[in-house]
Amino acid sequence: MSSLLQDLRYAFRGLAKSPGFSAIAIATLALGIGANTSIFALVDRVLLRTLPVRDPGELVLLRSPGPSQGHTWSDGDDDASFSYPMYRDLRDRASVFAGLVAEYPFAVSIAARGETERAAGEMVSGSYFDVLGVPPELGRVLTPGDDLAPGGHPVAVLSHGYFARRFGGDPSVLNKTIVANGQTLTVVGVARRGFPGIQPGRQADIFVPMMMKAQMTPLWNALDDPKDRWVQIVGRLKPGLSRSAAETALVSVYRSLLQELLPQMKGWDEKVQQRFLERKVLLVEGGHGRAVLRSDVGTPLLSLMGMVVLVLLIACSNLAGLLAARGAARQREYGIRLAIGASRFQLLRQSIVECLVFAFAGGALGLLVAAWTLQTLLSAFPADDGLRQLGVSIDPRVLGFTALASLVAGLLFGLAPSWRAARLDPARTLRGQGRGCASAGREVIRFRQWLVTAQVALTLVLLVCALLFVRSLRNLGAVELGFKPESVIGFSIAPKLNGYPVARTTALARQLSENLAAVPGVRSVSAGKEPLMAGSTESGNITLEGAQGASKEQQNARFNYVGPDYFATLGIPLIAGRELQWTDDAAAPKVAIVNEALVRRYFGDRSPIGSRLAVGGHGEVAPDTEIVGVVRNSKAAQVDEKDEAFVYRPYLQHPTIGELSFSVRAAGEPASLVSAIREQVKRLDAQLPVYDLRPLQTQIRDSLVTQRVIVLLSTAFGMLAAVLAALGIYGVLAFAVAERRQEIGVRMALGADPAAVRGMIFHEVLRFLLIGVAIGLPAAWALGRAVESILFGVHAADPDTFAIGTALMTLVALAAAWPPALRASRTNAIEALRSE
Repeated sequence: MSSLLQDLRYAFRGLAKSPGFSAIAIATLALGIGANTSIFALVDRVLLRTLPVRDPGELVLLRSPGPSQGHTWSDGDDDASFSYPMYRDLRDRASVFAGLVAEYPFAVSIAARGETERAAGEMVSGSYFDVLGVPPELGRVLTPGDDLAPGGHPVAVLSHGYFARRFGGDPSVLNKTIVANGQTLTVVGVARRGFPGIQPGRQADIFVPMMMKAQMTPLWNALDDPKDRWVQIVGRLKPGLSRSAAETALVSVYRSLLQELLPQMKGWDEKVQQRFLERKVLLVEGGHGRAVLRSDVGTPLLSLMGMVVLVLLIACSNLAGLLAARGAARQREYGIRLAIGASRFQLLRQSIVECLVFAFAGGALGLLVAAWTLQTLLSAFPADDGLRQLGVSIDPRVLGFTALASLVAGLLFGLAPSWRAARLDPARTLRGQGRGCASAGREVIRFRQWLVTAQVALTLVLLVCALLFVRSLRNLGAVELGFKPESVIGFSIAPKLNGYPVARTTALARQLSENLAAVPGVRSVSAGKEPLMAGSTESGNITLEGAQGASKEQQNARFNYVGPDYFATLGIPLIAGRELQWTDDAAAPKVAIVNEALVRRYFGDRSPIGSRLAVGGHGEVAPDTEIVGVVRNSKAAQVDEKDEAFVYRPYLQHPTIGELSFSVRAAGEPASLVSAIREQVKRLDAQLPVYDLRPLQTQIRDSLVTQRVIVLLSTAFGMLAAVLAALGIYGVLAFAVAERRQEIGVRMALGADPAAVRGMIFHEVLRFLLIGVAIGLPAAWALGRAVESILFGVHAADPDTFAIGTALMTLVALAAAWPPALRASRTNAIEALRSE
C-alpha cells in the first residue's frame, strides 16, 4: 500500500511539473469519456435498463403475426395487439403463465381541484400490479376485485410522478374523487415511486380498471368484440419455464381459440383460413418493457455509441503517442532508476499509475462534459418525446460506466508506453546522450506512426458516417410534402374526453371553425381526425366499385376524416371534383375524396369521380360512398413515408368522432394566433384542454428531431475526431523532424532545397494516410451498412460520400503536416550539424 501511495504522489508531482501536457491529456480524455458517458446514459435507459418490477426476467410480451380481420389499434406493432376476449381466454386456459395482464394506453382529461388537464392514462386488468409485483406507495393498488363487472368499480391509482406533480404529494387525495373523461373516480392509491408503466418513454399518470373501458372511451367500447384488437398482453412465466417451452405448450390452446373464432372471419378462401389457424403466440422477452421507444431510437443510439467509442479510441491512441514521446524524453531518468536498483515491475507499476491518474482525472472532468451534453441533447427533443419522458440523468450506473471507461482508457493508452519504459536496457540508455539513443527515437517514431495510421482509419469512419447522416437529413429536407406548411398553426382538442356525444362534438367543431375564421389575421380554418405529421394514421381494407389491378384481398388504403376547406387550408391541390362541404353531414349521402396514388393503383387512366367505395373488405360491405374529388399525393404521418392510397371522408359523417386536430392558416406569423386560439376554445368550453398547439413547420421539425440530433452529434464527433487526428499527425511529424534534425541538415548542406525537404515530410504523411484510408473505407462501409436502415435516400456504399470523406481526411492530414514540414524546410544546416 505504501508503494502505491508513493507512486500516486509521484504521479501527482508529474502532473504539476508538466501542466501543459497534463492539461492536454486530461482535456482530451474528458471529451472522449464525456461523450461516451452521455450516450451510454441514453443507451442504458432505453436498451439496457429493466422494468422496476419483481423478477423482470420472467416477463414476456405476447405477439401473434398472421392474417386477421376487423379493427386493429397499435402504437407500432400490430402483431402485439389482441382482442379483450382473446386475452380473457388465454388468461383462463393457458397454464404456462403465473399471471397474465392486459393494458391499453388512452388519453384522459382529468378535472380535480378546480382545474382540467390532459393526462396519460392506462387501462389495466385487475391483476396488473400483482403480476408485475408493484406495491403501492400510498393506499392500495388495483386488484382483480376492481375488474369484475363493466363500470362496476370507478376507482383509480395515480402514478407517483403525477401524484407529486398534480397534487403536490398531498396524501389527503386518497379516497377523494376526481373526474376522468367525465366519469367520477375514487383515488384508492399511489403506485410505487419510479414505476412509470410497462412502456419506457411513456409515463402513465393514472391507472384505471379495464372494465371501465366504456366510461373512459364512451364512443368505443369493444370489450366483447373478438375482431377488435386493441390490448397489449404481458405475461409472467411460471418459475423455471423457458420461453420456447411455453410457446410449444401454447400451440394447442391457441389453435383451439382460433378455431372458435374462425366462423366470424368472412370472405376468406381455404388457404387464408389455414394460415389463420396456423398463427402462433410468440413470447418476446419482456423484462425491458414494451419496445416501442427501442424500435424508434435503438439503432440510432447504438450507432452513436459506436461513434463515441471510436472517438475515445482516437483519443487514447493520441495520448499513447504523446506518452511514447514523453517516455523517450525520460529514457535517461528511467535508466538511472533501473541502474540504482528499481525493478522493472516497479517502473511498470509507476508508469501505469501515472496513466490511470490521467485517466480518472479525465473521467471526473468528463462527468461535467457528459452532464452538459446530456442536458443539451435532451432539450433538443419536444417535451412530450419519449426520451424526455425517461428522465435520463447521471445516476450510479452511469457513474460506474464512467469509472470503467476511465480505467479501460488508462490501460489502452498507457500500457504500451509503460511496457516500453519497463524493458529499457539501462546500460545502453545511460551511454546515450541528449534525448536518448537514435534507435530508441526511431522506435518511438514507428510506434507513433502506427498509432496515427489507426487514427486516420477511425477518423475516416466517423467522417463518412457523419456525411451519410448529413446527406440523409438533407434528402429528408428536400422531400416534396404535397402541402404548404408555411403560415399554418395546428392544435388538437378531444371533446369526447369531456363527455361530448358525437352531435355535440361536430357542432362544437363547426362553431369553433367559424369563430376562428373571424379572428383578424386568419385566412382559413379546417380540421381532421388525425393530426398532420404526428406519426399516426388509420388504415384498413376498402371495397372499390370498378377497381382494377388488385384483388379484393389487396384493396387497402389509409384514412383520415376531414372538414370543409381542409385541402385549401393546407395547400393540397385539388385535381378533380370538389372539396368537402358543411352539407356533407350525417344526414347527407356518404362522400369521399381520394388521392392520386389510389387512382393510379385502382383506376389507372379512368376517372374515379362518381365511383363508389366502402371501408371494409372480404365481401362484408357494399360500396356506399361516392368519390367526389381527387387531390394530389401528400405526406400525412411522416416525411419519409411512401405515397400510398388515401381516402379522405367528412368527419361530419364519422359515427364516433370524438377528437379533432385543427389547422389554421394565418395571414402573417402563425405563432401570433396562439392566444387567440386558446381564447376562442375557452369561450366555447373553459374545461376543454388544448394540446399540441404549435406551427406546422415546428411539428415537421419535431418529427425529424431524431435525425437532426444524429446529424448534430455525428458531425460533432467527426469534427472532434478530425481535430484529434490532426493533433496526432502533427505530433508524430514534429517529433520526427526533431529527431531527424541532423539528417535534414546534412541533406540541405548537400544541396536539397526547402521544397524537397517539405516533400519528404509530406511523403511520410501520405504513406500512413494511404494505409489508414485503405483500412478505414471498408470499416466505414461496414458501419454504414449497420445504420443503413435509418438513412433516407442514400446507401452505405455511396461513392460520393466516400470520396468526400477521403478528401476531408486528406485535407486534415495535409493541414496537420504543413507546420512540421515548414519547420523542417527552414532548418539551418550549420546549426543542425553543430547540435550533435
